Amino acid sequence: MPDTEKLHAETVGALVREATAQLRQAGVDEADRAARWIVEEVIDTRWAQIVADPDRPVTDLERATVRKMVHRRAAGEPLQHILGYTSFRGLRLDVSPDVLIPRPETEQVVERLLQLYGNTRSCDVLDAGTGSGCIALALKAERPDWRVIACDISSRALAVARKNAARHGLDVDFRRADMLSPDFAEQVGREFNLVVSNPPYVTVEEEDTMSSEVRDHEPSIALFASGGALQFYRALAQHSEDLLADRGLLIVEINEAYGTAVKKCFESAGLRDVEVYEDLAGRERIVSGWRK
Repeated sequence: MPDTEKLHAETVGALVREATAQLRQAGVDEADRAARWIVEEVIDTRWAQIVADPDRPVTDLERATVRKMVHRRAAGEPLQHILGYTSFRGLRLDVSPDVLIPRPETEQVVERLLQLYGNTRSCDVLDAGTGSGCIALALKAERPDWRVIACDISSRALAVARKNAARHGLDVDFRRADMLSPDFAEQVGREFNLVVSNPPYVTVEEEDTMSSEVRDHEPSIALFASGGALQFYRALAQHSEDLLADRGLLIVEINEAYGTAVKKCFESAGLRDVEVYEDLAGRERIVSGWRK
């Protein structure tokens, strides 16, 4: 690991350059981006201001704080945990080791969902396995007339989600519920127009192939499906008969390797017009099906 004690820059521009060099030495991906975000956060300013005034002096406290953050990032801790937040469809959301860090692919799930169902003014929505609340809160922010319920099995995750809802003044009903329970529909309610989920889909056998940054710092309960990669998709498909109203939509994020398998799973449960959609990188990422 690089010696972060070597951070001795006197100006903000030099501080960004030194932080970037330290992170690159540690083999951190997108080191320049991480350094920029850390310095922006510590000195509480935007990148444009740093570029406009790179000779702005830094204090001893600012330098020491950047040094600590760079050390944590070089040790493999996710940048979002170091900063304490991330951005999701324009919302600043708190994140912690208790929730999965929202990914850009999940933003695409919301985008696809709105394309399929977004013109409806009145809609009852369930976000199953909400984690940080990212999907539920984005939907409520963009469709304020919709009634949104979000659930998770983790009380700690729900605490993070409720904090995010309060930050933005968004009225989402958060409930503790277990997708794998036979009475899941009774726990969350029935007759939703829309059920959306980004459930755990990593198998235990795949754990050794994951990056240590994800495996060691994000909650295993949000990552791993102990009953196999399709465990939660099967459960949601089976629950859909009780959860979905007529012409209700079930839409999920998937591992790119399971598009065909999830499609068959949905069709076996009686869902119609099942479609598999690719993300912006051309990987199968989303599956949707309708209850008729």
